[in-house]
Parts: sequence; structure tokens; C-alpha cells
Amino acid sequence: MASDLNGPRWRELKRELMQRWRELSEHDLEKTKGNAQSIVDLLERKVGMAIEEASERFAEIASHYHLYDEPEEKPVKPEKEKPERVMELKPKNPNPKDRKPKDDYLG
Repeated sequence: MASDLNGPRWRELKRELMQRWRELSEHDLEKTKGNAQSIVDLLERKVGMAIEEASERFAEIASHYHLYDEPEEKPVKPEKEKPERVMELKPKNPNPKDRKPKDDYLG
């Protein structure tokens, strides 16, 4: 959350919220101290919105005022290309003990 919650942008946001939802009073919004989750809870409680809808609607409005820090998208660095490892299989030298007896030898 940004530190400018007592500034003009916070007052404009409160004014817009009160205009959009007449059920909200300035006192209600002041008690939230600008906490986004508290405002969403207030919309749920006073206006009767579902929590998901209240969260989406508030986020949409608040984004115009840039009061809340949004996570910055970090540019994705391409990973260094690793050399390809190839595993070579070599045939095992036959062991004379592993040989099967010849059919003509048995008899």
C-alpha cells in the first residue's frame, strides 16, 4: 500500500466510492485507513456484494488512483544455454561365462 493515503488521491478515491455506493459513508471509509482488504470487506458487509465481485470492482476503481503498490513484473531473463549432454552407450564385451550352451553340445 502506498503511503499517500491522506493525500488528494485518497480523498478522490473515497469520493468516488461514496458516489458509486451510497451505503458507504466517509466515516466508514476513514475507519478502513485505506487498507484495500478492509474496503473490500466494507463493500461486502454494507453493500451486500460477494467478496470476489467486491474485490474486482474495488481493484478496478483503485487502479485509476495508483494508491496501492502493484507487484512489478520482472523481465524474464533467458537462462544460459546449457551444453547438451549426450550419454553414449557402449556394448558390453561378452563374457564367456554368460554364453548359452550350444544345443549340439548338450547331447
